[in-house]
Order: sequence, then C-alpha cells, then structure tokens
Amino acid sequence: MNLKHYVADQKWQLITFFFVLLFIAVLVSVDPKLTVAVSSLIYLVIISFIIFACFFIGGYFFKRNQLKSWESFEELPVALTHEQEVYVQAFRKWQEHYLETIQEQNQTAKEQLEFMTQWFHEIKTPISVSRLLLETEVNSHSLTEEINKIEGYVEQALYFTRLHEFNKDYLIQEIDLEKLIKEIIKTEMKSFIAKKIKLTLNLKPATIFSDKKGLTYLIRQLLSNSLKYTGDHGEITITVNPEARELQICDTGIGIPPEDLPRVFEQGFTGSNGRTHQRSTGMGLYLAKKTADKLGHRLSLTSSPGKGTTATIYFPDRSEQLLQF
Repeated sequence: MNLKHYVADQKWQLITFFFVLLFIAVLVSVDPKLTVAVSSLIYLVIISFIIFACFFIGGYFFKRNQLKSWESFEELPVALTHEQEVYVQAFRKWQEHYLETIQEQNQTAKEQLEFMTQWFHEIKTPISVSRLLLETEVNSHSLTEEINKIEGYVEQALYFTRLHEFNKDYLIQEIDLEKLIKEIIKTEMKSFIAKKIKLTLNLKPATIFSDKKGLTYLIRQLLSNSLKYTGDHGEITITVNPEARELQICDTGIGIPPEDLPRVFEQGFTGSNGRTHQRSTGMGLYLAKKTADKLGHRLSLTSSPGKGTTATIYFPDRSEQLLQF
C-alpha cells in the first residue's frame, strides 16, 4: 500500500478534520465575545494541522508495515486492533471452510479412483467369460447372465460417477410403488427362473414421493443382492406396507454375520460373504444407501446367518421429505 492509496482510504477522515478545523476558525473569528488575535488563530490552526499530520503519517507507516507482514504470512497474523481481530476471525472461518472443501474434494477423488480401479478388474471377468462362451457356442442363458453382470457393473459405475451431483438429475414425483415393483421384477425374472427361486409378493396399493430413476436403481440393487446370496430353490418375499410407508425385500439366503452387519453400507466393504461365496466389489449396498439418503428415504438391513436378510426402505411423507431437502 502506498501513500496515495492510504489517503484515498482515509479521505472522509481528512474531510472531517478540515471541516472541523474550518468551523472552529470561523466561529472564533466571528464571535465578538472571543477576542483571539488573527496570528494566534493561525498559530492554533497550524499546530493542530501538524499534530494531525503526524498522527496521519504515523498511521500510514503503521498500516503499511502491518499489511506487508500480512502479504507474506504463513499463518494467521496476530491482531493488534479490534478491527484486525474481526479480519483475522473472518480469515480463520474462510480458511476452515477452504480446508474442508479441499478435504471433501480429495476424499471424492480418492473414492472415485478406488472404485474405478476395482471396477476395471471386476468388469474383465464377465467380458472374458462372455468371449469364452461365444467361442465354445454353449447355451445362450449363460451368455445372457454374463451380459446382465456387465450391464449391472456399468450401471453401478454410472451411478457412482453421478452420486456427487445427484441433485442435478432427479425429479421428485408421485410414484405408484406397486406398479414400479412389478416393472422391476419383469427385468429380473430370468434370474429367478435360472436359480428356481420362489417369489412371493405381498403388494398393496401405495403412492410415494420419489425420483423414479433413483428409486428403480435402489430397489434393483437390493433385489440383485438378494438374488446373489440366495441359493437355488430359495425364496424372496417383497412386501409393501402402506400404513407404515415401508417396502421390504426379504430373502432366505446365507445371511450376514453379526460382526459384518454394522459395516455393510461402507464403501468397498465385502465382508466374509463377499470373500467366501462370490466376488464382490463392496459397492452395491454403499451406493444403495447413498441413493436412499439422496432421495430422502431410510434404508436398513436386518439379518441372521443361515436364515436370510431383510432390507427395508422407509418412505417419509411429503412434509418430512421436504424438510430433509
């Protein structure tokens, strides 16, 4: 900061000083009761001006040195005045917000890198199997199953990449839950038939508020998880409870060990089931939970090893959902 900038910043202080000085001089000269010689009046004005000039120039050097130290500081400077304390507090809040933003961005980039690295490895398996099936000309059902896996992995990747900008691509509207479930079941019917899994539907008419695309992905992910861990001739039951505003997907699969249950929604967590039964990315339930949260729904899991797992989606009413957004 140079003297020109300092004078510009302090212009109203200068104008006020000269106005007050002029007012006092005029008042003293025109008031007949105040007998002050002109030379004395000029002397007082000059002395006042010198005192103010010393104060003004001293303030300039003080602020210039202070701003120089602030220009190159590596940490927040010590505040010497109440005004500077306000600035330092503002800088501190901005710094905390900036660091939080950087940490969030770094975490997002790390999650994306970890997921895509794992995804590239996982997608190679069904592609290789599909190529082998084509070369050996085996039955088309096995090939269809592998293609469905590829489609599932691709859809999972797409939802992961859009997860952090989810609010730009969703529309909350009234949805006929019973109708939506039947549409989803049609797309998964081949998997039910292939594993000879019994499907029981306890559906009642229910209208909920959600984004159709996001909710479809959420239900399909939970249903796919049940199909994956339910053995041949097992059973999956889908129940809609309009009074409780709940959707339940219950299977008779292998279940989840108690020690794994608190972590099933963590990114990349596969648990003992993912390691011993089928290869798993550990992303399905993570994305399902994130999607449910973005939609304003609540997702929970209960399970007993060897008996099965129940996934429950709770749909809040319209007023509750608006409060969450």
